[in-house]
Amino acid sequence: MTRIRPSSELLRYLSHRLLAGLIDLGAMAGLQFGVVASANALFPPTHLGHHFSTEGLLLFAIFSPLAWFIYAVLPLARSGSTLGKEIMGIRVVNQYGQNPSMLQAFMRESAGRWLNAMVLYLGLLFIFWDKDQQTLHDMVADTFVVWKNQEHFPRASRL
Repeated sequence: MTRIRPSSELLRYLSHRLLAGLIDLGAMAGLQFGVVASANALFPPTHLGHHFSTEGLLLFAIFSPLAWFIYAVLPLARSGSTLGKEIMGIRVVNQYGQNPSMLQAFMRESAGRWLNAMVLYLGLLFIFWDKDQQTLHDMVADTFVVWKNQEHFPRASRL
């Protein structure tokens, strides 16, 4: 029986995607912590055992999605990368090798991520058998993660 071993290039790609995701997760957690701390500083909880005042909860409800949009969606549409992807040397592109549109970035980071969460993140495993190494959230938005310095995008030539 022959063992199938992933190539070192595939392992490098997977590790960069994983580390980029962890960096982005940490950055988003920090942003959310900042929103919560700001909401509580401006409008402290009024009842013992409560974590938010009504005003603080409203402030959180407004600024939390705004922070996510500014951190995750806008950079993807403008440059194809977030902080984590930039650090790890990867970027997100559409089927033509260009930065994703605002709609694609929004779909990838909202519907795609929610759908992934609903299936217990098993959609991340699609990367192992999809020929373009797409995960579920990439498939939802028809996006691809490539190396930052990659000039030629193979799928664009097949369209």
